[in-house]
Amino acid sequence: MLDLLTVDEFLNEFYRAGYKGRCLIVGFNLPFDLSRLAFDVAPARGKFAGGFSLGIWSYVDKNGLRKRNSFRPRIAIKHIDSKRSLMGFTAQRDPDAIDLKSEDGSKEPVIFRGNFLDLRTLAFALTNGSHSLKSACEAFGVKRGKIETSGHGKITAGYVEYCRRDVEATSELAQKLLAEFDRHPIHLEETKAFSPASIGKAYLRAMGITPILARQKSLQPYIGYAQSAFVGGRTSAHVRRIPVPVVYTDFLSMYPTVNSLMNLWKFVTAKEIRVKSGCTDEVTSLLKEVSLEAIFKPDTWRKLTGFVRIVPNGDILPARAKYNPDTNDWQVGINHIYPNNADDALWYSLPDVAASVLLTGKIPRIVDAFMLEAHGILPNLRSAKLRGIVEVDPRTQDFFKVVIEERKRLSRRPDISVAEREQLDDFLKVLANAASYGIYAEMNRYETKERVPVQCHGIDEKPFFTRVANPEIPGEFCSPPIASLITGAARLMLALLEKSVTDLGGTYAMEDTDSMAIVATERGGLGECPGGPFRTSKGAEAIKALSRQQVREISDRFKLLNPYDPDAVPGSVLKIEDDNFDPNSKQQRQLWCYAISAKRYVLFLKDENGISELLRNGINNAQDRWSEHGLGHLLNPTDPASDDRDWIAQVWHGIVRSALGKEKRRDLFEQTPAVGRITVSSPAILRALREINDGKEYAQQIKPFNFLVSCQVQKLGHPPGVDPAHFHLIAPYQTDPKKWPQMRWIDQHSGKLFQISISGHYSSRRTARVKTFGEVILEYAFHAEPKCADSKGNVCGKNTVGLLQRRHVQVDQIRFIGKESNLLEEVDAGMIHSDHDAYTEYVDPSRDDWECRIRPAMLKVSIPKLCEATRLSRRMLINARTGKSRPHPRNQALIASTLRRMGHLT
Repeated sequence: MLDLLTVDEFLNEFYRAGYKGRCLIVGFNLPFDLSRLAFDVAPARGKFAGGFSLGIWSYVDKNGLRKRNSFRPRIAIKHIDSKRSLMGFTAQRDPDAIDLKSEDGSKEPVIFRGNFLDLRTLAFALTNGSHSLKSACEAFGVKRGKIETSGHGKITAGYVEYCRRDVEATSELAQKLLAEFDRHPIHLEETKAFSPASIGKAYLRAMGITPILARQKSLQPYIGYAQSAFVGGRTSAHVRRIPVPVVYTDFLSMYPTVNSLMNLWKFVTAKEIRVKSGCTDEVTSLLKEVSLEAIFKPDTWRKLTGFVRIVPNGDILPARAKYNPDTNDWQVGINHIYPNNADDALWYSLPDVAASVLLTGKIPRIVDAFMLEAHGILPNLRSAKLRGIVEVDPRTQDFFKVVIEERKRLSRRPDISVAEREQLDDFLKVLANAASYGIYAEMNRYETKERVPVQCHGIDEKPFFTRVANPEIPGEFCSPPIASLITGAARLMLALLEKSVTDLGGTYAMEDTDSMAIVATERGGLGECPGGPFRTSKGAEAIKALSRQQVREISDRFKLLNPYDPDAVPGSVLKIEDDNFDPNSKQQRQLWCYAISAKRYVLFLKDENGISELLRNGINNAQDRWSEHGLGHLLNPTDPASDDRDWIAQVWHGIVRSALGKEKRRDLFEQTPAVGRITVSSPAILRALREINDGKEYAQQIKPFNFLVSCQVQKLGHPPGVDPAHFHLIAPYQTDPKKWPQMRWIDQHSGKLFQISISGHYSSRRTARVKTFGEVILEYAFHAEPKCADSKGNVCGKNTVGLLQRRHVQVDQIRFIGKESNLLEEVDAGMIHSDHDAYTEYVDPSRDDWECRIRPAMLKVSIPKLCEATRLSRRMLINARTGKSRPHPRNQALIASTLRRMGHLT
């Protein structure tokens, strides 16, 4: 006979062991489990602001009513992303003195936050993979892993056995993960290992390396200059919606490679970083030497650790801008940039400016420049053994190089078992990526209820002051100069590859951060392509495919930029990927690429009849080679309860067949509403569910970290009177598509209830016309690439086909924004429709369009005329004109357009 505890009995044991005994509290997807045990929920405060505060412990009073026990702590949980959350006990009422005892020996009383270990987070930190309990058990060799059950919610003997097996699997997985974590000789609590970057930072600390911003306070305004030059990876489609033959290439460990080429490790370990200012002449002389031959010399890269302020005039430079007036989102493009006026001087990393000179052949107008110099070495550096095996001495070795070299040497180490080699190989790969870039670019969102004052350093010598909600705080090892140099150097590497290809008359289908699909066939030749610079014998526009031999020669030339020990890493840093070779015969095969826009592309094969075959893991390739970007947030329409993503392959197969002129099979799910799955990850989402939850016991409510379904509204499909930028429908989780149209859907912003429809083109007052899977797929197949232009210079739209080129972009405004990745999952899931909700904008009063142009223009028009023309309230217009308040961005745009019509604003 099996004795089961009541919930109260279990929670008392939990309190005794987890809080009073300070034991490790372990679970897989722990926030979800804790929310099941809770008695109530409220918004969290303080360091957990933006998260949940769960009341776990309760009691029954003398009247028989259950109430929360205020003498015991709550548990606060702040969701970071699907793999990570901050968790901790809150302060309790009248705590015992022992509960305030510090664990580090300090006499100051402290709130005991608990020891919460989410195995999903620890597995992510160790592998950089997003795991389920089942996949984590498989990855770490758990013998009695996760089993499945046919249903939930009904307690039976079989269900109890299923739950006990879950606990058994979780327990063994915990032992496996903790054993693996203990292989690392670092001072990091397992409960603080939030990501691979956490482990990477711990290794830096183990080597005696202190953060640059902490050890050197005198680098402003140069930190601000470098931060304003920071731009992410280079990614775009170049041959659009035309299947082209390619050779797929990829750079070996791009970020560690460029780190080593520029010798950036010397800055990480430097006793002092000095700024050499006023380097305009020095930088100009360096840029005069830029050529294909010069950039292929490693010595050139070591001279590129600087930043340049230029007035761009057609120079090819990265720019984050709103290229698409329809979506109004921020994208990074590499384009010809022009100033709006002589004051539009912008800071760029020296590698970015070198790339422009390489591609254009001209030196930009330089108004300022500075170089970074490393002096001395930190005094207390010491060796560390990576995973207890690979020793690195930061005083004499380049960490970025050693990690890559030792990973490549593993196959020749007889002292390590095969299983050990595989685990160490995986770890070194993860560590190389985590510690060579991300930690230097880390900025963390700090939740605030109100706007708070902040001081901002940017492109100007003097900082400006502004007020923002949710400002971003630099991470522990954040170093804008290093981060900007790394990404700039990666773009220079791709520019070098682009130049090598185009000098031979060739082109490429797509590029993605560290890879490029070069248009190529076995012997080369012309292929029809709208916008191409060549002509076929029949007069059709065409592009030139390089021969495979030419691609091999380009790859071979990149041997010159191999910074590694040739005994460990021989050959070129530009790899012709294994995808190009048949896994059985090892002979090179012809790959094809079909690219729609940035991060939306597929690689495939064609048989002798011209029938396409996608590259699939375990069938004809080592991994799948189609993009899920833009579709990955949706449920599987063939089986919404399944996590199988093969339906995306079906979508790509249909897109490719249509492009090849083959008949496309109509998918049965095309008339199904396009529904995705999201999580109740914040109090804002939970508030929207108030009408559903009101009047229910907590146990019967939709709780924090429950799944919900979410759908996308068709253009012009919003109910009349709602704000499309702040309207998004969610509903209780349901995997039966037949029930979706009958369900009550909730606008997460207003909490109001609506129905959905997939018929007609318009909505009604209480019904939203939502997109079907067929409509989403059609939009996906025609997704525009507005940061590029067609062959005639027109902005790339939905119907643009063929070879794209760079746009010519004039600076309109200079605005300072934070990073989108703070809300990346919500943006990808389509939950955020306004860029103002995704980014924190730091308004510089001296550059602010509202303060500098629009508000002064309002003074030229009487309030009655403004009221009549804009239909906005008199009080709002008066406050806006006098500067007492700042209108919503939508109203700012309305006022600006009205003033332009009146001739008061240009």
